Order: sequence, then structure tokens, then C-alpha cells
Amino acid sequence: MWLEERLKDYEWLLQRLYKKIPPRSGSAELALPDPEMIRVGDRIIVRNFKKIAEKLKRDPYIVARYLLKETGAGGRYDEETGHLILDSELSRQTIMEFLRRFEKTYVRCPTCMSVDTRLERREKERMWALVCEACGAEQPVKPI
Repeated sequence: MWLEERLKDYEWLLQRLYKKIPPRSGSAELALPDPEMIRVGDRIIVRNFKKIAEKLKRDPYIVARYLLKETGAGGRYDEETGHLILDSELSRQTIMEFLRRFEKTYVRCPTCMSVDTRLERREKERMWALVCEACGAEQPVKPI
């Protein structure tokens, strides 16, 4: 009898639901820092690349692999300094555009638009999945 009354109580049900939803760790807004780029010979060095990857909450190697693959440029990520070294001349706007695409595909949840997500590599299915910590949605994404 008591349970039947509680199930009809909207406020109690709503509070029960809120207790089951994990807290959000950040806002829906993601302000990426502008890449600090310097030119050394025929190479471009992104000095604050590690900070950009931290802001995206992704491993710098994954972000670097994505940028190098999408731009078709050679290069590498230097773990000691946190710099991305590109063997090609790319503009700041080009790099920012690819970072925004990365955010849209591999960071932002397509269901609730939250940035509280994580990338999981599923070995059995041989795929990557974007898992939202805010709404619990899982979305398969292209391998990086």
C-alpha cells in the first residue's frame, strides 16, 4: 500500500531519479585554447598541445593521431615537452577546425551534447565507443 502511494508521488519519483543520475563534472561549453604555434624551418610546433588535449579530456597521442591522419601531415607528439611537431605548414584556423571536428565526433555526446564523455576501445568488437557519463548513452565512433 505504501509503495503504491509513493509511485504516484511525482516529487518522490523525481528525487529518486536524480539520485541515480551521476553528477556532471563540467558544463556543456568547451572553450579550447588557441594553438600556440611557432615555425621552425619547414616545421610547425604547437607548443600548448598537451593543454589542448587535457581540455578535450583525451590522450594527447589519440588527438595527435587524429590530426595527423586528417590533415595528411607527418609529425609526432613529444611527450617530454607536450608539443605537437608537424612536418607541414598548417594555419591556426585549419588546426582549430580539425580540433572542433574532433570535439564533435570524439568528445561531445550526440544525445545530450555534454562533454562529460570517455572513449572506450572495445577489443572484442574491434571498435571505439563514446560513452556519456551524464546521460549514459553509448555511441560507436570511427576508429582513430
